[in-house]
Amino acid sequence: MRQTRKCLFIMGIMALSLALTIPAFGQTGGTPGPGQQTAPPGTIRGGGLMPDDVFTPISKGYDFIRAGNYAAARGQFEIAVHVDKFNPFALNNLAVLDEREGKLNDALAQLKDALKYSDEYKDKISQTCFVGGGCMAVKPVHGFGVTETAAEKSSITPVIQENIQKLEAKIAATKTPPPPGTPPPIVPPSKTK
Repeated sequence: MRQTRKCLFIMGIMALSLALTIPAFGQTGGTPGPGQQTAPPGTIRGGGLMPDDVFTPISKGYDFIRAGNYAAARGQFEIAVHVDKFNPFALNNLAVLDEREGKLNDALAQLKDALKYSDEYKDKISQTCFVGGGCMAVKPVHGFGVTETAAEKSSITPVIQENIQKLEAKIAATKTPPPPGTPPPIVPPSKTK
């Protein structure tokens, strides 16, 4: 009786260990890059660093933008950012929606976040559209192999850079105040005689 309990205990521990170890075999190897930090383990990657599970909400969001359903589009891009917080396609498109709603400082912050790792995302852009004041929403190409969707260099980086330039010009032209919490510019004291 005692040997049976001991054997069952050992078999239970081995089964638990095996159950915890098996998912590790399905994970992709290597050190995760910025686009991979929040993607589920074992996700098959598209052209660049974009996990396949982030493509669907970006694509749906883009289609919602084209249909004029901006609230639904925002929800889809937020899902994509939740999966891949550095995804420049989703961040760019969120900035487009912020700019359209007049949230210029928020849009600029989204674009600057999008630019941080955009060079590492080699997915090609399949479509762009203009929304509101001139920012471009983008939809990446989706395929099953790196050779089908990967570009030599990032297709999204120039779009983000152009959007930043347009938005900074719009902020300057409309004299939009800086976001709350931004320290005032340092002004040298006047010289008195």
